[in-house]
Amino acid sequence: MKLSNESYFSLNFMVRRSRPNKEGEFPILLRITMNGQRAEVYTNRYVAPNNWDASKGQSKGKTKKDLELNRYLDTIRTKICEIHNQLVMRDEMVNPDTLKKAFLGKLQKPTMLCEAFRELNKKVKDRNERGDICEGTRLRWERCVKYLEEFLIDKHDVKDIPMNKLTSGMVDDFEHFLRIKKGCANNAAVRYIRYLKSVIRTGIANKWIEDDPFMGKRYVRTKPKREKLTEAELQRIIELDLSELPRLDLVRDTFVFCCFTVLALINNHLIVSVLRG
Repeated sequence: MKLSNESYFSLNFMVRRSRPNKEGEFPILLRITMNGQRAEVYTNRYVAPNNWDASKGQSKGKTKKDLELNRYLDTIRTKICEIHNQLVMRDEMVNPDTLKKAFLGKLQKPTMLCEAFRELNKKVKDRNERGDICEGTRLRWERCVKYLEEFLIDKHDVKDIPMNKLTSGMVDDFEHFLRIKKGCANNAAVRYIRYLKSVIRTGIANKWIEDDPFMGKRYVRTKPKREKLTEAELQRIIELDLSELPRLDLVRDTFVFCCFTVLALINNHLIVSVLRG
């Protein structure tokens, strides 16, 4: 079986003749060989000595038990090949020991980037429910991970990657994607990039990633230029008759209240309660 790096691995079933069970059957093991390295995995299956075909690595018996045994060995072979393909797709190290550990469920899976992002979004949601951050901030965090998925599909044809595979170049490409493909202005793009940076900081703290792809990068928000209302313009808003539109009347009163008190609109629940008495 040929690998992407032009090396080979082989899967061979064999019996351990030195360890027969009470019925005199030999245990079957799988030997994985690659580049002079090898690992062995016991299959928890036994075979009668006279039924074992060493050249084919299977039972030559014709009973139902022998046929089921051969099907089981084929299943193991197929699963090992699937594990190998998955490791190659994730650009993980592939050797007999990693194949063995993955088959036995002992290989630690890498933390996926978007998956970790969504876990952090749960904490952001908790902060929103406590009133620490506004609803708009929570929505931007959720939107950011969606943009990240779209970027990975567009650029790498995958929905997620191991966090430790995020490179400095990919961060730059994501920033470009936000500005060009999603039409984000500078401040919006910087905000989303900083959200991603927060996820990576969490990954570094938990040792999910060693190299910081944000090393040496700085993102600066530009100060927006906002036009101010003149006193005459504000007076026209105050005098506007909205008696037939109670909801807009309340919105207008809230806005005017903020203008005179310099209270941020983020506190609109407090403002509304004050206006309603």
